[in-house]
Amino acid sequence: MHTLFLLRHAQPANIAAGGGTDADRPLTALGRRQAELVGERLRLRGVGLALCSSALRTRQTFESTGLDCPAEVMDILYHGGVQSMRQRISEVEEQIATLLVVGHAPTIPALAGQLSDDSDDAGQIGSWYPPATLTEIAVGGPWADLAEDDSTGVLRGIQRP
Repeated sequence: MHTLFLLRHAQPANIAAGGGTDADRPLTALGRRQAELVGERLRLRGVGLALCSSALRTRQTFESTGLDCPAEVMDILYHGGVQSMRQRISEVEEQIATLLVVGHAPTIPALAGQLSDDSDDAGQIGSWYPPATLTEIAVGGPWADLAEDDSTGVLRGIQRP
């Protein structure tokens, strides 16, 4: 059995009036603290690998968790949608037991809802998924199965800030 953690980036700053792009938005002080608190929980779980969007706020979210695991930063997790994220997760090596994906709304909450079983909380995932929300999903089969649209897991919990 694998464990998948889906994390929406922590609280970002607004786009500066003087310029910058959405991808360049950093975390606020609150966002850094949110990520530190998420990291306290995740450090107890032995995350083996993190997949992280290339946006500054997601990279800073991962860094602020304090996790000591490899991280792969990729543009597809910033620009792509749910299917792209499912595909990338399906390519993770089987020996990785616990995976963290740090990304954005609407992709992270949409994927969390798709992968969750029929529990009462599953239907409510997308309705309120603020920054720094963490969803835990137990995946019964190999990571490769997640490339299929009909594959699901068991929702283990949702932690909102």
